[in-house]
Amino acid sequence: MVAITSGMIFFASGIFFRGFTVLVPFIRDALGITQAQTNLIFSIARAEGGLEGPFAGWLIDRFGNRKLLIPSIILAIIGYFILSFFVSNVWMFALVYLGLVSLGNSIAFQHAMFAGLNQWFRRRRSLAISILAATASLGGLVMVPTMNALITRYSWQTATLLSGILYAIILLPLTIAFRNRPEDLGLLPDGDSTPPVASTADIGNGDSSTIGAELRDYTVKEAIRTQAYWMLLVGAGLRQMATLGILVSLIPILETKGVTRQEAANLAGVMFGINFVARLGLGWLADNWSKSLILGITLSIEAMGFLFLFVGEWHGFGIVLILLFIVSQGIGDGAGIIVWATVGEYFGRDRFATLRGYITFAFSWALIASPVYAGWVFDHFGNYQWAIGPGGICAVIAAICFFAIKKPPQLTKEL
Repeated sequence: MVAITSGMIFFASGIFFRGFTVLVPFIRDALGITQAQTNLIFSIARAEGGLEGPFAGWLIDRFGNRKLLIPSIILAIIGYFILSFFVSNVWMFALVYLGLVSLGNSIAFQHAMFAGLNQWFRRRRSLAISILAATASLGGLVMVPTMNALITRYSWQTATLLSGILYAIILLPLTIAFRNRPEDLGLLPDGDSTPPVASTADIGNGDSSTIGAELRDYTVKEAIRTQAYWMLLVGAGLRQMATLGILVSLIPILETKGVTRQEAANLAGVMFGINFVARLGLGWLADNWSKSLILGITLSIEAMGFLFLFVGEWHGFGIVLILLFIVSQGIGDGAGIIVWATVGEYFGRDRFATLRGYITFAFSWALIASPVYAGWVFDHFGNYQWAIGPGGICAVIAAICFFAIKKPPQLTKEL
């Protein structure tokens, strides 16, 4: 399952979730629109994963991941083909990109795939999900510079056509081997032979008579009554506010710092390469250390990265600061996936998709507002300084939220 999902996310991330940053300046210039208008389209695309989160999560928990994965990929393929042949203005681009490409990718790879992999692990959940996320970063490392070179030499229409072909000949066939839960094959998560039972560490200050009883997952109502869930929700939302406005405009931001477009694409690829290493290392650590501590530390590192970007320029010592930002952002963004591993660890598998969907829906407005704000800043000031500064502040507050999280006690089935 890890190999199958990683193979799929390599291309999906490199082309859509990471590769979109390459499309931003080309679409802006080709369609003759402002940076804020461009960012609005791509930020809505990023937010779609949150806007449909509760509904997609409910469907996944009710019908299974595979029933949503296959039609969603087909939807994205159709969108890529239409983009390459029939789009000639901004309204058509927005309609097709948001209504087909983004919707298909979001349901398939933000919801169905991560929820599906979460079903297969308990003890090694963080490492498994981090391997998936690390492969997504590796896709960015390979595909972002490649797509930029392809668009520069040919056109963005050619790049979207090839994207649809790759989805059709690689991603769609891989869904045949995708399975929803280990129980469907007579197995248990992590390859265990017996269900997990409560220990002293599991119940915390709860009833000691439940030690040895079989553990059960939280219901949605039980989960949303915990402090941990709300701190995760707020921390995740602030982290997205801090990061997404910068990532959507990453190449234009670096251009304002004196970096050429191809150099900026190469630096973005390097950042995703650091992301790859960070996610593997942090995934292993998160199965052995406190997840909230890891999230707090890495968000603090990300906040420092915003400071480096704020003062850095692509000459003299400023080059070092820009490179430090690339490293810091690569590490900080690499820890984001630990949020979902934390949701799985704290609240279990049964309602993971629904609980994750509520979180993504809650901060979906930020996924639209922060990139549009960054574009508005550029249109009015000619740089992104007033977007970078608030981003750093959000990262600091998010770090505080993660440091403050306390793991809720695990629940047991009635004896």
